[in-house]
Amino acid sequence: MKVKRTSIIILIAVAMTCAVFIDAGAQSGRKPLQNNIASGKYIHNDLVAMYNIKHLPVPVTNDDYAIFQSIGKVSNIIIGKFKTGARQVVLVTDKDADGKVDFACTWNVESGAIDVTPKPETVYSEVQFRQMKDEIVSGKSGLASPNPEGIEYMRVLLQRPSNILKMRNGFRVSGNDPDVQGLERVNYFFSDNGVHGSDLAFEVKYNNMGQVRVSPIITIWVYCKDSYDPFVIETVKKLNAEAGARFFGK
Repeated sequence: MKVKRTSIIILIAVAMTCAVFIDAGAQSGRKPLQNNIASGKYIHNDLVAMYNIKHLPVPVTNDDYAIFQSIGKVSNIIIGKFKTGARQVVLVTDKDADGKVDFACTWNVESGAIDVTPKPETVYSEVQFRQMKDEIVSGKSGLASPNPEGIEYMRVLLQRPSNILKMRNGFRVSGNDPDVQGLERVNYFFSDNGVHGSDLAFEVKYNNMGQVRVSPIITIWVYCKDSYDPFVIETVKKLNAEAGARFFGK
């Protein structure tokens, strides 16, 4: 009888130990996070200009990137070209929210030289500038090679109202990692601030690739704060209407 009782105690102890290990495994289900940046850093709420363009990321891999940044009346398109040819970062700027290009320059990464583009409005037309914004926000490649998880991916998340959070003047839409419960992977925010412009921000924290999580070269590739850019204002109005219809069930 004593032997039997001892055996039961041992079995209970083993079962409890297994439960602890199973729980620990579940809690540590996150894959290692890998970063592919050789140098530099992009700070989304610092306007990129000629004086700080050399601070932008240079990837370890041959990955291009594209950024749309708009703060107040200044809008930037930043294109990192690293897949083929000379490694370059191109900056295209509208300084007064009229949709027209006022300045452009190219940082040649290998030589360190910065070339200013003469008459940038003749190189980047108003139509092309808008097209680059649209591609970066939508996630479609063309003149730029943006993160593909743009508006179209966000619209998939909108199918589930539980992904939508109502904010004061807009919405936040988020998506979790399918492999780790409660771990946020993507996040979209848009807000119509009336006379104070519009906010628009897209963030992908990482992508699952095999046994690791890989952080994009640029995690927040769309960042617009109190923007007066006509494209941003128009886009936010559309997104607010779409998200509102899903959230309120109309």
